[in-house]
Amino acid sequence: MTGDLSANHVHGAGQDFPWNRTMHQVLSSTIAIIGTILNLVAIFVLYKEGLHKQSPFKFVLNLFVSNFLMCSVCLPIISYCAFFLDADNIGPCPYYGYIIYSILGTAVLNIVLISFNRYFLIVRFSLYHRIYTARNIRIILVVVWTFYPTLLAFPLTNIWGTFTYDNLRFMCNPLHSNSSFRVFVLVTTVIITVPTILFCYVEILRKVNSSFRRVASVHSGVVQRMRNDRQLVRTILVTIILFTCMNLPFIMLSILDPHMNKVDLWIHGFAIYLGWSNSIVNPLIYSTLNYQIKSSLLGVFSALFKKNPNADFPKVIAEIEIKVIAVPRRASSHETTI
Repeated sequence: MTGDLSANHVHGAGQDFPWNRTMHQVLSSTIAIIGTILNLVAIFVLYKEGLHKQSPFKFVLNLFVSNFLMCSVCLPIISYCAFFLDADNIGPCPYYGYIIYSILGTAVLNIVLISFNRYFLIVRFSLYHRIYTARNIRIILVVVWTFYPTLLAFPLTNIWGTFTYDNLRFMCNPLHSNSSFRVFVLVTTVIITVPTILFCYVEILRKVNSSFRRVASVHSGVVQRMRNDRQLVRTILVTIILFTCMNLPFIMLSILDPHMNKVDLWIHGFAIYLGWSNSIVNPLIYSTLNYQIKSSLLGVFSALFKKNPNADFPKVIAEIEIKVIAVPRRASSHETTI
């Protein structure tokens, strides 16, 4: 695929609006910088404290890595395309699109992995250590990181579909040229993600509510556990609501208006970068609502401010710290990870 593509390989040719190009240039660059820093810090903290050695944190780390790649690779590519490419000179845009959609799909699958991990950790803990062995975790991660790159190799090689340049999004899109491939990818993604996430979190909420009823009449020694369970419910609700609100608009518009000719262009732009912003929100959510990660972050900030005794930033963070879920230390192997 080169710059002399025929019209059926260029979606939206002749509709390049300067304000739209500027919006993509600014937002892609901004989110890329902020997201790269936040995810890099989160990855550093997990490794510094050795949390990556615990199986629940392996999947959180995996999500941070995919979000880091989204911000450090995908968004800079979009920024570059918005600055330099157009319908007459798309360069290696199909390969850019392949990289972007492979990483984006993998990041979505990582959310599913965390959902499954929480489900077995909380609802089916008796099976947890049999399923999440070191060998099985390696196999799961290999499958997740190769699924979309393998699937998207079909349009990249023009076997099934093709990557077409979309000058309204400034990337090459594999979902425009072939309706059967678009339907297959969207249906497969929805089936893998939506039912799984809903099932896992509904079962977790049922399990927690059942625990409320069982311990309601027990002595006060279980009060802290009940508070932890309530915080678990809040955390799950926050996670579900934010994930849905930030990704559903983009998903719905991709299904209902894939060629961006029915809905105002600025609405599409808002939905696109609201979805990209999830890569910024994810490290904030998990770093804020997980006690171990948050404690490690506070330790890092404390070390940074140690040279300035008058700086009270760590104190402020500590004062507003949210008390999050944590199974009692005596059962640390069953500690819940958010």
